[in-house]
Amino acid sequence: MTVIANTTKDSHGGKEHGATGTVILFLSFAVLAGCLCKLILSQILKNKFPAPFTVIVLIFGFTIGIIVSYIPVMNNDFLLGENELKNINPHLIYYIFLPLLIFDSAFNSRFHVIRPHIVSAILLAGPGVLISIAVVSTFAVFVFSYQWSWLVSIMFGSILSATDPVAVVALLHESGASKSLAALIDLESLLNDGSAFVIFMVFRDIIVGGSDSAKKIIVDIAKFTIGGPLFGIVCGIAAVIFFNLVHNELEVEIISTFGLAYLVFYVADVELGVSAVLALVVMGLFMAKNKYCISSHVQISMSNTWRIIIDFANILIFIITGIILAHSLIGTKATIVAYDFGYSILLYIVLHLGRMLSVVIFYPLMRWSGVRFSWKEHLVLVWSGLRGSMSVILALMVDSDERIDLETRHRYLFHICMISLLTLIINGTSSKFLVRALGLDHGTPESERILLQALEHMRRLTANQLHRMKQEKQFSDVDWHMLDEYLPEKLVQEMDAERQTSVHRRLSLLSDFDPNSLLTSVQHHSIVPTELQQVPSICETDNIPINVAPEDKNPTIKHLVLPLFGFLGDEKKENVRFRDELTNRFLTAFLVDYEKQWYRGMIRRRTLYILIKSVEKAKHQHSLKLHWDLIVEHFRLSKWLRTLIRFDCVDYITNQSNKLLFDHIFLTIELVLAFHSVRTRMNKIQQEFPELANIDRNIWNKVCEETHFYHMTASYILLDLQQSYGLCWQIHMTKRCAQILLKYESKMITQLYETGMLGHTVYSHISELIEKKSLKLEYYRVSIPKGTSQPIEDAFNLLPLFQSLPSEEKARWERILRTKRRWFQPNKVLLKKDKTVSTAYLIVRGIVECNIDSVPIYYRSGNIVGIDALFSQDNLSNGTYFVSGGLLEAYVIDN
Repeated sequence: MTVIANTTKDSHGGKEHGATGTVILFLSFAVLAGCLCKLILSQILKNKFPAPFTVIVLIFGFTIGIIVSYIPVMNNDFLLGENELKNINPHLIYYIFLPLLIFDSAFNSRFHVIRPHIVSAILLAGPGVLISIAVVSTFAVFVFSYQWSWLVSIMFGSILSATDPVAVVALLHESGASKSLAALIDLESLLNDGSAFVIFMVFRDIIVGGSDSAKKIIVDIAKFTIGGPLFGIVCGIAAVIFFNLVHNELEVEIISTFGLAYLVFYVADVELGVSAVLALVVMGLFMAKNKYCISSHVQISMSNTWRIIIDFANILIFIITGIILAHSLIGTKATIVAYDFGYSILLYIVLHLGRMLSVVIFYPLMRWSGVRFSWKEHLVLVWSGLRGSMSVILALMVDSDERIDLETRHRYLFHICMISLLTLIINGTSSKFLVRALGLDHGTPESERILLQALEHMRRLTANQLHRMKQEKQFSDVDWHMLDEYLPEKLVQEMDAERQTSVHRRLSLLSDFDPNSLLTSVQHHSIVPTELQQVPSICETDNIPINVAPEDKNPTIKHLVLPLFGFLGDEKKENVRFRDELTNRFLTAFLVDYEKQWYRGMIRRRTLYILIKSVEKAKHQHSLKLHWDLIVEHFRLSKWLRTLIRFDCVDYITNQSNKLLFDHIFLTIELVLAFHSVRTRMNKIQQEFPELANIDRNIWNKVCEETHFYHMTASYILLDLQQSYGLCWQIHMTKRCAQILLKYESKMITQLYETGMLGHTVYSHISELIEKKSLKLEYYRVSIPKGTSQPIEDAFNLLPLFQSLPSEEKARWERILRTKRRWFQPNKVLLKKDKTVSTAYLIVRGIVECNIDSVPIYYRSGNIVGIDALFSQDNLSNGTYFVSGGLLEAYVIDN
């Protein structure tokens, strides 16, 4: 590897290659750091930090730039990468990032929302920009002591007229404020960048070129402002025609939008000499108007792709901007003196006064165009004039132009960097408080009433669903009080806590509906002792036809307790290929069902991986038995857990081993339930596709019989798990019930959103809360109910044999048997046929199987296997006894 690296460096120039590598290293760190910041904001701070994400990334980059600027020696690649970025060519940033940001804002905008605001946006981005430039240039001429000419001041004003309200727009969308206000600010920013850039280019050419004739100014402005949009509309029409001819080509359509954005931007700017920004904005808006030129199956994927790319670009550009701002402020300290900071603060105030003047002047025309904003919304409109990347890029372009004198360049860079920092930090962080203080984080009274009724609808339907679930005996062991955490009331409360709203309080006043009424309206169903007594401890089975047990429409725990089928395979290899193919089809059905169970929240991701892996291995061997055996392998205790269990005399170790054993049993229950749940799908296949049996009925019956046999084996194991690990079973069923409830709530809230009854902001917040709770259920077990002393019940208390004894006698037996407790892995042979028996086993948990004369006999809790042979004359076992299915916990009895 070293030889290759050195060869590459030597062949291409070591210095350039090293510089590129260090930049990539630093940018990789920057992207990961940005993702970490976003994770901390959402997961730890719960989005309660006032500063928007982009501002935090900017501050992060600014801090790195300040720190690195005071390090005298650049002796590692990280510092060298930062040093390269501070000297990056501004034109590179301009051509790499600007096309992405502009086209995304235009193309992914909701045209039907921004359409009524086009006139207002043009007023603010056209004449409004001229007013802002006039105010700033007047301030620069008469207040600054730099003796700037009007031309230099106008160019300075044009740079500061380019707004970047990305932080405010994101906040308005998040807070649920007026969509019209957010749309106007966003659209104005797009057009604003174009008009400000046009004026900047015109006056920069005049300053560096020396020609300031009125004719040239008018011609250049006309060329930029008319030529750019005209070229954009032509490209937009061509793009719509092209995409209408392409159908469901995912890669082609998505990649084409990126290529088109860069191509149009370059051709407009370099080849035609018109405004590339305006061309791209117009093309993007035209495509947004005709958004259905993109194929239906590509729409969502394209939206997600652009969102990810823009997030990536925003992290990079704000990190780079922060670094450039830091070095620019420090790099201009030779020219800048103390009163320049005062000038920047005054300039910050003047900028807002100029924006306020624009809003006031055009207020009548905006109302005439149909925009009806309150004074509060107009105040947010004034406050949203942030300056960001666009202004910094233009300032860097001036700073890199040596035809302008050095002091002017440094003062441009200093003041523009200061204004960008002040607006992003002050306006960006305070906008959240301003929106809430003005009460704009709520909708109109009419929309609030619809919201409350939609949530009430969701609450009642969820309560009805919960009521139906309580009627089903499969959920008889659920702790219903633990489900309070997953009801709509709790979701709305958590949404209020994050957004600092009072929706839950108003919802509780809506009616006298009691969310707990349905939790107590139905008595807690449980399996009565008489039902369990019907299940024999020893179950003798023979080869029984597959249709012996009719399927009940409402299966319950009682129906799980059925005789086990002994599958006796035929050794003949008739039509082996059909048997293998049919087995693989059944295994494929298993796989599909497992994935659906995971989607419904019935199993965790870890369980899904285990099941899919076992199915794939079984398909290679064409064996249902292998699939079941691989599942059973996961019932085995790990060496670490077996070691801990041996030291159960120490309380701390006992507690830890019980927790690990609880998790292990939890996984076992989940695996067996998932396998058993496939029974419904298999029965459906047999009922709906009887034609498959016509190929070879004998093979068909054997495969179906084998499938049914393993499902019945799983049924018997489930019954034992339910009786032996009551708390673990209860928590698992509660978790499963909670997941089903969350899936139902997710479906309900999606329906409310799709019917227009629920706004996008509330829908997003509640959906996110549901997703977080689902993930928590998937990766963490449901908390153990309060008052529970131990997660795994003591083995001695499970045996009714000792419960009727006096207390002293019972305690004596407990001390004796404590040292006799043992755990045995699945398929462990306990006694061999015709072998001398020296030990008998009192079963506590698990199942022991014995085959006598080809008839399987199953022993369960309370039975003692080998006791007859232990006290017989010859001490010989009459059969082979082994652990069937899951784990076995037993007391060892010797002679």
